[in-house]
Amino acid sequence: MYGKILLGVGYLAAPFAGPGSAVLTAAGWLAYGSESKNPTFTSIGLVGLLGVASILTGYYGIGSEGLAGTGGILLLLYYVFGVAALWILGIKTNNTPLKIAAALLAVSWLLAVSGANTVQEATNTASGNIVDWGGVSWANQAARDVIEAIGGTVAIAKGLSVAGAVFAAIGILSLRESGETGALKEEEIFSLGTY
Repeated sequence: MYGKILLGVGYLAAPFAGPGSAVLTAAGWLAYGSESKNPTFTSIGLVGLLGVASILTGYYGIGSEGLAGTGGILLLLYYVFGVAALWILGIKTNNTPLKIAAALLAVSWLLAVSGANTVQEATNTASGNIVDWGGVSWANQAARDVIEAIGGTVAIAKGLSVAGAVFAAIGILSLRESGETGALKEEEIFSLGTY
């Protein structure tokens, strides 16, 4: 129960709280993982908390400047794992808001990673200008005027992130108590075998 509350509040605070939101959601995944006895979610929470702790130690600790970079990588991994966890939880519990949240946050993440310029530059950099990943560069070139009219990739990424955070909070808070859905499905499967 505490895990769901931390996750819900953390995701709702994501567009405003920045690092504070990362702490809340990481603590939420840690608590939710231990409540639901799911080591994957617990590990995701640990990665997030370690990332935040490493960055803070690197910035404010004496002689530990190198930790900030390691913490940054851990926090980036945590974000990706968190999106994957939302998707997995959405599929497992058939929770549509969680699936929508995962999709919106994933697209937001991709746009944010591509930077303030264009997806084309990111794909060109990633492929060494050799491969156009599935026509993404070509499609981006065609859509460039529309993307810029909307406010650019950064504005779109922020909008998708806010929408994804709202759906994540709704989905998390609407989850049944841990284990309830799984127990019902197991009962259904085993009852079919008795007839």
